[in-house]
Parts: sequence; C-alpha cells; structure tokens
Amino acid sequence: MARRTLRSGAAAAGLAVALMTGTAGCTFPDVTMSPGLAQEQDVAEDTAEPAGATEVAATAATEPERPAGDLDTGSLTHTIAAGDQTVVVDYWTEQDAKTWTTSAPKTLQLAAHVEGARSDVQILVTRFVATADDGRQRTVAAEDRGEFALMPPFTYATALTLPDVSPTATAVTLYVQFDLLVETMPDSGRYYRQTVLDQLELPLIQEESP
Repeated sequence: MARRTLRSGAAAAGLAVALMTGTAGCTFPDVTMSPGLAQEQDVAEDTAEPAGATEVAATAATEPERPAGDLDTGSLTHTIAAGDQTVVVDYWTEQDAKTWTTSAPKTLQLAAHVEGARSDVQILVTRFVATADDGRQRTVAAEDRGEFALMPPFTYATALTLPDVSPTATAVTLYVQFDLLVETMPDSGRYYRQTVLDQLELPLIQEESP
C-alpha cells in the first residue's frame, strides 16, 4: 500500500515539473494593441501637418501674388512712333506705387516731348486725355484741350490723380491719348492730325473687408 502511494506521488511530481517546463518555454503575444493598428498610428503621426499649417496654406491660396506694375520703380519712359517723329513720354510718381490700394489716393505726373522732328515745323497738342479703367468702369482722369507747342525744345507736362475705383478692382489700366497737329511744311500753316496712344498697368493691393 505504501509503494502505490509513492508511485502516485512521483507521477504527480513529474507531471507538475513537465507543466512548469512547458510553461517556461512559451512566450505569450502582446495583446495590448494589434500590430496593424500600431503601424497605422505611427504613419498618421508622421504625416500629420503641424498646427496652423493648413490655415497658412489656405490664406496663401486666397491671396494671389500682386503682379509687377509699370510704376513700381517710381518712373517709366515710353517711346512711341508718330509719323516721321517720335513722341517720348516720361511717367513718374512720388508715391510708392507698390502700396497703392483701391481707396488710397494715387497721383502721378507725365511729360511728353518730340524727337526726330524738323525744328522749323510746328507741332501742336490739341487734346490730351487720360482714362482710367478698373475692369468695371472707365473714368476720365484728366482732359486738356487747346493748342500747346510740342516741337523742340517745348514739352507738354501735367499731373493727374486717378479717380476712385471699384473696391474689388485688382488693377487700373491708364489709357493716354495725345492728338497732335503737325505742320506739313515750314510756315505753310497747313497741318495733318496725328494721334498718339499709350497705356500703363497699375496693379492694386486688395484691402481686407471690415
């Protein structure tokens, strides 16, 4: 009876050792998070935009870059063929044209003279007109009628302020026109008409709505 008890105890002890050995050789997986979910979270963290990046990008997309304007450097000279002579028009402004907005006053000056004409032939300016076009309306900015000598060494000069433009305007095109009378022969008293056209592109900065 005692021998059977010893065998039963030995068998039980052997089974316990086997179970402990098997358990020690096994590794249980980490079930705190699925591997796929962990990888997705890492990718999302790597690709997430910094705080405020989306807002900055949206602001940049809604504010188009202002193009260069003809008076950004402060002055400009145009040379225009007019029959046998050339009309040279100098434009300038004492303001910073790069900061012009739709509501701010915009003032510029111009001076025109003739090159290549005979000194003994009369050239007269009978009409000068400057028209501002903001894409929605055209407004006469300046007009001058008369008979003003333009042959060398005389110059036609004037100053003008651009009229109010639409609050949504992005630029103003200034159209300039000179109507000339050119003498056909010295002291002939007979003239032919010559029209000279020119234009300036003046971009505007958009103002924020109140």
